[in-house]
Amino acid sequence: MRIKIVSKPSSQILEIVQKIITTAKSQGFEIDEQNPDIIIAVGGDGTLLKAIKLNKPVIAIKAGRRGFLMDVNPESIDEVFKRLKENDYKIQEYPLLETNICGFSSLAFNETGILADQPETILLTLSFLNSEIQIEGDGVLISTPQGTTGWSLSATGNILYGINAMEVAFINPVLSPLRSIVLPPTEIKVKVESKGYPQKIRVTSDGDLLKVINEGSEIKVRVSPKKAIIYRFFDIDPLRRILNGGK
Repeated sequence: MRIKIVSKPSSQILEIVQKIITTAKSQGFEIDEQNPDIIIAVGGDGTLLKAIKLNKPVIAIKAGRRGFLMDVNPESIDEVFKRLKENDYKIQEYPLLETNICGFSSLAFNETGILADQPETILLTLSFLNSEIQIEGDGVLISTPQGTTGWSLSATGNILYGINAMEVAFINPVLSPLRSIVLPPTEIKVKVESKGYPQKIRVTSDGDLLKVINEGSEIKVRVSPKKAIIYRFFDIDPLRRILNGGK
């Protein structure tokens, strides 16, 4: 079985990476950066996002300040490789969001953002199910359940816990008490309305810039049929970790 390691280049994490390499080789695994079977993410939630984008099953080793979705502590590396060899783990699937814009498509593990690119508000029309609403503010975040433990949580203070749903979070809405909407998995259409002068809007996927668009553009976001896969060796409770500051 071939593995690839994704990590940040800090001295603390490099020590963990070296331990992973040594342990993996001693258990008969091969380090393969080009064609791996499994990705090992070493760090926090940001490192996990990078690993997920490689479209392979991921093992999540916590070595960062925030790691709500990381289940393996560095001291358990030996145990993890023994159990991996024996297929002694749980397979956990996570929903992904598919964003389509101007013929371009991208997948997000956490969220898609439609955000003002300048220090002014943008006007958006959102269509979903049988409803259409218009909101003005700094933009919106459309999140998966796991995504609500990150950026969306900072904006709304809410998380989706134990349900299959999407959250639409409104970033600094103008003259609106509404901060978010929770929806069943569906397609959401977002149209950028004109305010009478040119504006630039950023479309992001897990914090990465996808495209800068103008008024009149339409973005479609839906739950993808594809799933992200994480091999779980230990139980995690993101809610407890949030309340305990990530521990």
